[in-house]
Amino acid sequence: MSGRKFFYKLPLIQMCVTLLIFLIGGFIFYLMYCDRLSKTYVTFKQNANEELEKKPDLEVIFSTPQDKFWRQGDGTYGAQFDGKFINNTNHVFTDWKVTIEVPEGYWVDSSWNAEFSYFFTKSKPIPTEHFELADYKRQYHTEENLIEMKKTSDARNDIMPKTLDSELEPFKVGMIMYTQYPAVIQYSTVVGRFIYEPREGMIYHILLISIFITTIILIVLIIIQISVMKQVKFYEVRQKLDSDIIVQSFKTFANFVDAKDPYTKGHSLRVAHYSREIARRMKMTEHEQMEMFWLALMHDVGKISVKDNILNKPSRLTDEEFTEIQSHVTKGYEMLNDFVAMPMLKEVAKSHHEHFDGTGYSEHLKGQEIPIEARIVCVSDSFDAMNSDRCYRKRLEKEQIIKEFEKCSGTHFDPKIAKIMIEMIKDKAVDKIESIDTLNDINYKA
Repeated sequence: MSGRKFFYKLPLIQMCVTLLIFLIGGFIFYLMYCDRLSKTYVTFKQNANEELEKKPDLEVIFSTPQDKFWRQGDGTYGAQFDGKFINNTNHVFTDWKVTIEVPEGYWVDSSWNAEFSYFFTKSKPIPTEHFELADYKRQYHTEENLIEMKKTSDARNDIMPKTLDSELEPFKVGMIMYTQYPAVIQYSTVVGRFIYEPREGMIYHILLISIFITTIILIVLIIIQISVMKQVKFYEVRQKLDSDIIVQSFKTFANFVDAKDPYTKGHSLRVAHYSREIARRMKMTEHEQMEMFWLALMHDVGKISVKDNILNKPSRLTDEEFTEIQSHVTKGYEMLNDFVAMPMLKEVAKSHHEHFDGTGYSEHLKGQEIPIEARIVCVSDSFDAMNSDRCYRKRLEKEQIIKEFEKCSGTHFDPKIAKIMIEMIKDKAVDKIESIDTLNDINYKA
């Protein structure tokens, strides 16, 4: 198991990484959303005579205590107007500006905690003595209005949420204003922005906890997987050692069989390679291809019981001798009967000389009755026999072998497998296998 496979193909790791990316993306989006809201200015317009069904997020209430209302000697009226903010949200309100509507003929003597913008609809008298006052000098006037403005930036003037502390006193503002007649403030407009602190929202904590938990789970999974990978590496080394022992044992046993006939040296190994290549071209799985290799390697195991003088006889065999040659399939079956780890091993040993039309031996199986593995070995075995020098004849040319396969397709051989072998001859895949005499890079996975 490689690190690449571990990190990109393990479902649990993929799920955790995907979830973590999603949560982090959501967290960043939430921070950006809060920042955008915090930079957005909102406006609240209020009418003291209007009864609201629902309290607004921000209220500004102006009142005049009875003891702070008086009449001047010139017949005008003076009053202290006290205003208080009520923040009904969970967010701090800042950078605010208050505009209030006042009656005609007013002037402001002083104000505190904020500076206001006053507007009116008609021109009004301003006492001459007020022209020299500092508060008045900070004011300016146009043809229609007299305005005093300030965009508050002092953090001490921020409007704190009432919901955060029930004991918190409302933020208060005020001014001394003179008018020609007794007046009250009825209309006001407040412009400012709320500060949306991400940690104020429940979603902030949910996302943060989720990211933390997901990260911990991911780390634990990685630690577990690293531990598993170490164990797997140990077993891979052990498996490689066991595989080498099995490979060498199989090859040694196949060499015993091939040693009975000097003309067939390496025959079993070549047949095994041909068979595996056929299995690959038939789109079999890697496991099936490897198993096909071992089945073909041991197909002639029964020949170890056949007499040498019969195996190496250059002249025509008698009927009795041919019968003994044929008996190697049943004897191979018996020898491999206890090899239950790979049950098809004995079946291939017994059936690799069956013909597709039923004229083979030993059970005269026909067509699909013959195991597909045995049909593959039959083609591979026949090719190597025709492509090798024997005691009774020389090897055939490739063109002759192709003609034999075309001629015997459907009778001696499975047509589909014979066609694949012809392709292997034509594209010279068999040439690369002919000289093989080792089992390098072969792992036992069957």
